[in-house]
Amino acid sequence: MKISLFRVIDEERWFSQIVYADRLADGLRRILPGGWDATERSVRYRYLLPPVSLRVGKQELTARKGQLLVLRYYYGLKSRFLQGDLNHVADNSYGHLIHFMDPAKTIVTFHGGTPVTWRQWPYRGPGMKFFDWAFAGTLKAARMIAVSEYSKREITGSYDYNPDRIRVVYHGVDEQYRVLPREEREAARSRYLPAGSEYLLLHVGMCIGRKNVDPLLRAVDILLRGGLRVHLLQVGGEFSAEQKVLIEKLEIASAVTQISSLPNARLVDVYNAADVFVFPSLYEGFGIPLIEAMACGTPVVCTDYELFHEVCGDACVYADTREPQELAAAAGGVLTDALLVRKLRRQGTERAALFSWERCARETLEVYTAMAAELYG
Repeated sequence: MKISLFRVIDEERWFSQIVYADRLADGLRRILPGGWDATERSVRYRYLLPPVSLRVGKQELTARKGQLLVLRYYYGLKSRFLQGDLNHVADNSYGHLIHFMDPAKTIVTFHGGTPVTWRQWPYRGPGMKFFDWAFAGTLKAARMIAVSEYSKREITGSYDYNPDRIRVVYHGVDEQYRVLPREEREAARSRYLPAGSEYLLLHVGMCIGRKNVDPLLRAVDILLRGGLRVHLLQVGGEFSAEQKVLIEKLEIASAVTQISSLPNARLVDVYNAADVFVFPSLYEGFGIPLIEAMACGTPVVCTDYELFHEVCGDACVYADTREPQELAAAAGGVLTDALLVRKLRRQGTERAALFSWERCARETLEVYTAMAAELYG
């Protein structure tokens, strides 16, 4: 029995999706019984078009975006010839692959996000039309793996898909994410916390609309004006032109550092260096950085959002992150309350221990086994 696991192409830079597929593939290779062969399938082509710049309506289609759309389509054409006895599309945003393969043999992992959801932020243009096509492919898959109960309800509440064909399998957290010894934590703090600042706030992820970064920038300004010498470290994103203007307007440029690309191996240092991890996102399918931060013993402040309660339980501080004042109060409350910090560190590491890639792989294998029994007896 051969399983073909299709993940996003590297050029997308969707690090959480790449981590999910890679860790799942590693776990499956370790636990698959004899006679099964887990083969990770990813097509890595470099740019197929010369640099282009097109304008569709009011949206500029940059060279990179245009090339990525072509890469995704070409991946679909190739996927027809890469099928196994079972196929697993590891990200529903690549559901277009299912149009090119046998849906009856295909499972897709739904990380959240529907055409209705994405248009809230807003996403428009050719990329959104491509997503509509991908989502139609997602609904054709014989089975789904949802990364949370919340994401499962997102599908079953709005679309005609049999809930009995959806299995919730939570993400894991890499073993590298752990509480470092004091000496290593202090070394990391000296590296990322500038002289003159006392507290390090951390945000990991992109800076697009649904990540709700603007209120975080305003919260930094509020904390500074309140007398707390905070510094915000943003990792993994690129501030928009509007966010850069906001930073200048608030005069907080000296209190903000952005590292757009950081190797995963160094993220553990960043989490351990931080006094509080702030995750103000308004929409996720799961939120891997939450459990990474908790595994490192970093206190978490996040949006008071149904999904995050499912992931974090009582191991974090919830706030209405649309309101900068409330976000600042939540983060400041953690920074100035040593008892709360100790509580969040203990509860966070306990909560993160519930999530593992081995468990994710084993439960995914159960989905494969059930589907193989249906197909092949």
